[in-house]
Amino acid sequence: DLPLGDPTPPRPVATARYDLYWAWSLQYSNHSWIMLIDSRDTYFQLDPFQSVVKNTHDSGNNLESGLLYFFGENKEARNLSTSSFNLNWLHHAYGAEKIQSFKEEVIVCSGSTMGEKIAIESYLRAMILQYDETKCNDKGCDQGFHNYLYHAHILDNGTGIKDVVLFQQGHGIINNLGALRDKPLLDQGLINADTTEVLNWDKSVSAVAHQFDRDPTLNRFVNQKRKELKNWKALERK
Repeated sequence: DLPLGDPTPPRPVATARYDLYWAWSLQYSNHSWIMLIDSRDTYFQLDPFQSVVKNTHDSGNNLESGLLYFFGENKEARNLSTSSFNLNWLHHAYGAEKIQSFKEEVIVCSGSTMGEKIAIESYLRAMILQYDETKCNDKGCDQGFHNYLYHAHILDNGTGIKDVVLFQQGHGIINNLGALRDKPLLDQGLINADTTEVLNWDKSVSAVAHQFDRDPTLNRFVNQKRKELKNWKALERK
């Protein structure tokens, strides 16, 4: 069979990926947990699904909706108005008036989202709709869409969404590190000096380290691990 055509105009890969995410999400059952993550600058330290809420038929929960987890960047380092990139994406997509009420709020990272499939699918439909309505073709405008959906409360009481939970940086399953790049993470107490594990602010180990390449210590650590893996694979082939 011939593949279906895409009626949507050409757009950045970072925006088009949400159409693919949506199509892939349809393969899962309603309460399967899904993580959407930027794989290039992410690595795992613990099982990220170990602590998520599992809905069952015996739990008494509303099985027609599910949880959505969002993850913030460090607000003390940057917010939507002090980050020129984030502010421009919002301005270009929505205009100054629509974002005035929340432009000082936390940056919510579009590259790290988790949720039950029933909620994730609803969120992805909303993300796709943002492009259809704004036609923002800026590379990275998906981050503007993501922040608008959260801060303008578009997802509140959305079909399939029981609750949208925002975890501040260093307090959730995914630790977004990019906004802290002006100072070494080791000096900020977010790296275990003995093990090089990325830590939350309470000194527990972060399940997922995202945007590691902004920090020189973590970048060297991952590059070294990559070399070790490459050498190990080469030896295995002999």
